[in-house]
Amino acid sequence: MEIPPYADFRLPLLKALEDGEKHKLTDLHGRICDDMGLSEEQRTRLVPNRRYTYIYSRVGWTATRLKDAGLLSRLGGGIVQITQSGKDVLKDPPLRIDHKYLSRISGSENSRRADSAQLDDEQTPEDHLHQGFEGIRKALHAELEDAVMSVSPLGFEQLVLELFKKMGYGKWIEHTGRSGDGGIDGIIRKDRLGLGEIRVQAKRWTGPVGARPVREFMGVLGGKEGIFITTSAFGPNVRKEASNNVVLIDGKELVSLMDEYGVGVSEVETMKINKLDSEYFDQFK
Repeated sequence: MEIPPYADFRLPLLKALEDGEKHKLTDLHGRICDDMGLSEEQRTRLVPNRRYTYIYSRVGWTATRLKDAGLLSRLGGGIVQITQSGKDVLKDPPLRIDHKYLSRISGSENSRRADSAQLDDEQTPEDHLHQGFEGIRKALHAELEDAVMSVSPLGFEQLVLELFKKMGYGKWIEHTGRSGDGGIDGIIRKDRLGLGEIRVQAKRWTGPVGARPVREFMGVLGGKEGIFITTSAFGPNVRKEASNNVVLIDGKELVSLMDEYGVGVSEVETMKINKLDSEYFDQFK
């Protein structure tokens, strides 16, 4: 399920502050999620940079918007408190505190501040940023898929082993792809003595991979661990048939790993975005 738009958090946040006491914003997350009936998955889902949850972002921007409208005060250190205007809203609350409602009840100065922030009811500025990031990421992955399919079968085997090196499997990686190799295209040795081998099979295919190639691969593993990686996708129930010592990686997972570990891509631009560290200011109080 999708995370509700951040406008839906406004009324629950005000209700959580209804007692008029000072509260740390992060302490209210659980109460707000309960009020909105959010699932555990929604509560713990991380934004694309995986440094914090969507709930953390939504509630933070909600507090900023309500402060601009004069409905709550931010007292520093992540502490918030409802204002008299906020209490007045709760006496006869709307079904949803949208932008039009806030513009109507806000003073002219607060309205100008809110409008200058260019916030809408559906997405926070971070949402717009993440949406743009995801669009660029999807376009890159499509280009990577085309590029991977353009290499030779032997080149694909070498590319896969290069990826495993970048993933930190070490320098003891051997390319074994040749006729009579039993379907093993590479061997990853976890140490110099060859203990803990991982055997790799790489298939540059376009059609779905059925259960038979995976079963044949498991047959030549001899009980060792294995990675079966393909440019395409696995057919229905293939993953269920794979034994516990075999990892299956399809084309979409492959290009995602290439992107993550910098294989076949180059960095164009890095954006640094800071957020307030409220705990930093606590030492000066």
